[in-house]
Amino acid sequence: MTDSSELSSTEKLLDSIRGDTPPQALSREPVPPLPESKGRSSLKGNALNNLCAGAYLGGDCLSLVLAGETKRGGAKEVVKWQVFPYPENMNMKSDRFPAFLRSALASFLTDSKNVSIWAAIETKDVKLRQLTLPNIPDAKLANAAMWALKKEIEIDLVNEIFDYEFISDVHVSGVKKKNVVAFSGDRAAVKGLKALFKSAGYSLAGVTATPFAIQNCILAGQPDTGGQPVVIVNIRRHRSEIFCMSEQGILVARSIKTGSYSLVESSMESGMVAGNITDIPWILAARQRLDDPGFEEMEASARRLLGKIQRTGEYCSNMFLENEPVAKYYFFGETDDSRAFINFSKEMIPGRATLFSPFQNDPGAMGLTMPTSAADRNGVIPALGIALSDKGITPNFLYTYKEKALESKAKKINMGIIAAGIAGLMICAGVWFWFDQMENQEIARRTSVETQLAKYDTQVTTDVLNKKNDQAKKKIEMIRQYANDYASLSVISELCALTPENIDILTLEADLAEPVDKDPKAKNEKSVGGRGPHLRLQGVVSAEFTALESTLTGYVMTLGDSPLFGNIEIENKKIEQKKELNMLNFTVDMEIF
Repeated sequence: MTDSSELSSTEKLLDSIRGDTPPQALSREPVPPLPESKGRSSLKGNALNNLCAGAYLGGDCLSLVLAGETKRGGAKEVVKWQVFPYPENMNMKSDRFPAFLRSALASFLTDSKNVSIWAAIETKDVKLRQLTLPNIPDAKLANAAMWALKKEIEIDLVNEIFDYEFISDVHVSGVKKKNVVAFSGDRAAVKGLKALFKSAGYSLAGVTATPFAIQNCILAGQPDTGGQPVVIVNIRRHRSEIFCMSEQGILVARSIKTGSYSLVESSMESGMVAGNITDIPWILAARQRLDDPGFEEMEASARRLLGKIQRTGEYCSNMFLENEPVAKYYFFGETDDSRAFINFSKEMIPGRATLFSPFQNDPGAMGLTMPTSAADRNGVIPALGIALSDKGITPNFLYTYKEKALESKAKKINMGIIAAGIAGLMICAGVWFWFDQMENQEIARRTSVETQLAKYDTQVTTDVLNKKNDQAKKKIEMIRQYANDYASLSVISELCALTPENIDILTLEADLAEPVDKDPKAKNEKSVGGRGPHLRLQGVVSAEFTALESTLTGYVMTLGDSPLFGNIEIENKKIEQKKELNMLNFTVDMEIF
């Protein structure tokens, strides 16, 4: 059983992009009159914060849902929803479709401002796996997730957009690891949605995928799964999408080529059922009981479809849930009004099959009723999930980990610039204050000097200068005498301060006498008539055998850094071993400045 020739909305959009007519040129077409639409508005009408419109392009209609927050940061509530059937003889390839999209969005958002618009690519355009990675730094997590995904699925990074979502830290056999969901989306599908909305005069804030849109409903607690794993099935016209979810997020997202058309295909081809392909929801709705004659024709197809769904749930249970069974199987789509199909599902999956009805049991939270017909629910529920998208928790193919890293880097740079500017201003203020203080001190000092000078009337003569010169010479001579008298104490004090604990000084000989004659050109070198003040030191190093030489070298360098010693020479050194102790005897000669 194969798909019909009728294409899905995204496939039609891709064909239009790959065709000869660019979507940007289509916006010049006149706006066609909107067909009669269905919709509901919130009785509250006061959810005005963080408004988000979800747009779902179905096979034959456009579904729009608006959600927002009554209190900033609070839970999102549904403000309104509306379904716009495509005009007759119009599809995604039509030149007038961007004009239709523009008029539908304008009509839907006429009373709302600052609304971010999100759309979604289909499940078949997404490759997704939940992975367990080693506990690596966050900076390397993206690269590890990408290569791990490539081992599981063949992905083309040229034609696909890669991204990942960190779930949590886990412990496997006592080893800490990271649990992530890695996924890729068809680049052409994302580009097509972005180009279509741009040609309609609207910019998309985000492009997610249908699995993540349904995940938004679960995260919002609609319905409340109690933290148990569930399978959600969307039965569309030519495809069925199967999503296995748990507290860890999406485990499996699968799109199979079996849908509502497959259930009635044999009946329509044999002529038992009159109608065209757009009448399928109503044809299915006519099957109310398992013993209806019409249900016998679709039973085999329904059994095959439900078998695939069950096997997907069992695979998910075995691979990701340690054999924990799936708690619920939620169904929505074009089979919602077929009691026979729903009852048959409950027979094949006893006690676990039910309809997927987000917000249906909590009307007070939104103040409006959800669509009652299967045809409308098939588009409104995905649009509702898209409208619950948030930049912080919903994967966005327009804002992947690369854009997040660039934005984080830009924020750090901006914060650095701001911090540097503030620091510069504080430094300038400090310098200005310091200069002001210095100026005040100089003024006070000059005033004091001028006051003191005003008390004296001393004449500067040769005798006064000679007297001052003699006093200075005597003072210099006194200082030199003090230096000579206490030179030995200075040398010993400096040696004590610079000698480490593992070096013992055995002998110390110092000659502090000045040489008889000095060559004025020799400066700091040894004197001509004899050696200048010098010191001979004999010591021993106690350390590990391999550290003896390095310890002595470090000690000599430390002595050389002292302002008292210079021109240090190691005259001899000898390694000795006494009992189990390694020692290095050495003798150094150095000048005293």
